[in-house]
Amino acid sequence: MQQDVCMSSMSKSVTLFLRLCQGRLLAARNPEKVWRVGERVTNLLQKLSRMPAGCTVQHRTVNGVPVEIIENHSAHANTSQTLLFLHGGGFAFGSAANYRAFVARLCKKSGIARAWVPDYTLMGKAPFPAGLNDVVEVWKALLQEHGQNELLLAGDSAGGNLSLALCHAMNASELRLPSRVYLSSPWLDPSLGESDLRPEVVDAFLGHNEAKARDWLKRMFATPYASVHDPENPLISPLLGDLSRLPPVYVQCSANEVFMVDSLRLMKQAQALGTECYVDVWSGVFHDFILFSPTMPEGRAAFAAASAWLGHGEVRRPPCFQNRIRQLSSPL
Repeated sequence: MQQDVCMSSMSKSVTLFLRLCQGRLLAARNPEKVWRVGERVTNLLQKLSRMPAGCTVQHRTVNGVPVEIIENHSAHANTSQTLLFLHGGGFAFGSAANYRAFVARLCKKSGIARAWVPDYTLMGKAPFPAGLNDVVEVWKALLQEHGQNELLLAGDSAGGNLSLALCHAMNASELRLPSRVYLSSPWLDPSLGESDLRPEVVDAFLGHNEAKARDWLKRMFATPYASVHDPENPLISPLLGDLSRLPPVYVQCSANEVFMVDSLRLMKQAQALGTECYVDVWSGVFHDFILFSPTMPEGRAAFAAASAWLGHGEVRRPPCFQNRIRQLSSPL
């Protein structure tokens, strides 16, 4: 990736590290080995993270699903708000514990009083629909326990996929939807049916050959996740479902990631349907860069914007990075 001269030193360092890892990553042939690498990386990030003061975590089993419940005890916490956060990891790795500090900081910054973070079933144990079924069960429990609250939904990468898939499932069951949704670098179409290749884009994780990157994603993640099911099922590829009944959605992604296409397609359909949607495409960053919010200026700015959206329903684009954000909105 040609580096933006305005990139922070941290963004440049992480991008360089990712480029150094590309060769070994793309040479991998065994999905389970790739998943184990992802697990080690997320575990390392967890060790480098710290819970903010004033937040606690409880462990529960909700409708058979392990859930971490994070409580924000700040004086300004809005006790009428509850967040469901769905972690990323390609449906294959990641855990509530890995995201504990991130979600706690999100609660503090946004003023949300509590968050539920489920350890949904990963595809190494059971492929689709096991993970989504877990998420649906947790959402139903959340409705029963905090139905009087404003319920919010957020997810990153594969967790972004599960967030929109959950909305489709709730619409089909005629159950209550969240008030609004936040997605970071979501993977919304694992069917990989629409290539829309952009050879000028270099993915910091997956290199400059987008066709090769998409093929790798299909072999390592998409096919194992869908298993025997049609990958064009909207519960697998939620971008292919009915988007007219979605709650308001705010998306942040990188201009230098394969999944940017999914966010742009979401916006295109939202504009056609009149669905409320906001997409910020950042240059000079990488997939899911918001996870580096404690140390990276771009991540901190994106984190503040995500917090304003979840906590207050406000789209506050960071003025200090205006020249690096392509801002899209629906309705036009």
